[in-house]
Amino acid sequence: MPSRLLTPFVALLICLAAPPAVSAATPNRSPRRDSRARSGSGSVFFSSPVYRANENAGQFAVTVERTGNLSKPETFYYGVTNLGSEAGNNFDKVPNTRAQFASGQSTFTFEVTINDQGINGPMRTARAYLFGASQQPLGSPSQATIDLLQNDPLAARDPANPLGYPQAPTDGDPLQYVQWYVFGPQSPAGVAMTKLGASDAAWSSALHKIAYTPGSGTYRFWMWNHPTSTLAATVERYLADAEQAQPNTTVPLSTYSLVHGSCENPNAIRRRFESWITQLADGIGNFRVVLYLEEDSLMETHCLTHSQIKTRLQELAFAVRALSRDPHALVYMDAGAPDGWSSPRRMASYLRQADIAQAQGFFVNATHYDWTTSDIHYGQEIARLTGGKHFIVQTDDNGRGPLVPKDRALNGNEDLCNPPGRGMGPLSWNTGYEYVDGLLWFNNPGNSDGTCGAGDPPIAQFWPAYAVGLVQRATNQVTGPHFDLLKSATNQ
Repeated sequence: MPSRLLTPFVALLICLAAPPAVSAATPNRSPRRDSRARSGSGSVFFSSPVYRANENAGQFAVTVERTGNLSKPETFYYGVTNLGSEAGNNFDKVPNTRAQFASGQSTFTFEVTINDQGINGPMRTARAYLFGASQQPLGSPSQATIDLLQNDPLAARDPANPLGYPQAPTDGDPLQYVQWYVFGPQSPAGVAMTKLGASDAAWSSALHKIAYTPGSGTYRFWMWNHPTSTLAATVERYLADAEQAQPNTTVPLSTYSLVHGSCENPNAIRRRFESWITQLADGIGNFRVVLYLEEDSLMETHCLTHSQIKTRLQELAFAVRALSRDPHALVYMDAGAPDGWSSPRRMASYLRQADIAQAQGFFVNATHYDWTTSDIHYGQEIARLTGGKHFIVQTDDNGRGPLVPKDRALNGNEDLCNPPGRGMGPLSWNTGYEYVDGLLWFNNPGNSDGTCGAGDPPIAQFWPAYAVGLVQRATNQVTGPHFDLLKSATNQ
């Protein structure tokens, strides 16, 4: 991120609602001069309290005016910076700068560089300011806002190459040539590694593998702590920062709002969820994203009534349609796990009703530890029943398979709360299996499942000791019971 400039004053800002998009050649608004500037003594002021700059504006002109006695030169000072944290990387800041009107000169124009990031998203706002003049006093407005209209159109979607990389994928696998965004030091493992320093080389190496391996982790958004009113701006800012830091990469995202750890009535949050999803899609815009849509949303339906399941499927269908309008967003839907509640046939029926035809595919084993071979077999059965939809297997903690309780009737098919002895599985997005787009560590390896044992951290809190154990017991092999899995000659 650009370094933050120090501004000399804090003043009342004039903030207006975003106006309609205009062409790059559209001039600034007509001057709205202060009555004092027109009536006598004269002053130095901006020609408008609000300027509008398109995403493709390039060098954007800002005009300063003066009135009164023009026979002498006039020195003044200006700058342009963020309005709070809103502007991001949309423009180049202008440091505190000295300028001068020549004798007889009534207007002065300086330029602000607008960075075209290809964004179609919510408006940002920059702040232009004046701070002092040598002959005349400052008039009003001495501060102005620059509305940064992120109005590049949405790109056209290429179904054969939705991520838009130079080399088109084969076998219908859009991840074949993907360049993953690497979370690195901002990931929970990266933060823990930084705190650890050089005190433990073995732990540091294990945490580095989680933090810096492409295809590891996601950034999660959920509506319980990302309000709808600011979501589009939050998502767009996050993705713009990621693109600036690692250009041309694809960012893995996930959402977890419909279940949120309990069996809630879907009807109670439907309107809120649909508004939230609309804002999520607006924030993604033209950025490259792989989105794991609503983990557990179809896994956890056994506690819902028939009517509530119908609502859940309608919510997911709405989300798929909204997000599929973003040209480079690959949406994968929850399909549970082979040792979950639903058979492949039932899960395929749910997915069809939730409009998987508009999505890239589905994912399995997001919150379970089931064997990779079982996951692939289960996923291939669903793929066959959904017209060949592709899928991703979560493998960040299933290399050693599930921990199966002795009494499965009483305790379920596997221990789902920080089971000991687990290890990471293989990671690949060229898997060699039919319909399988990736074996990926997308559920943030090392996050706690909850306080299910003495000393266990709260749910979703990163647990360095558990994460290190996953790495130390990792396997790069596809493990589990034998199935006649479908191989692919092109997805290698």
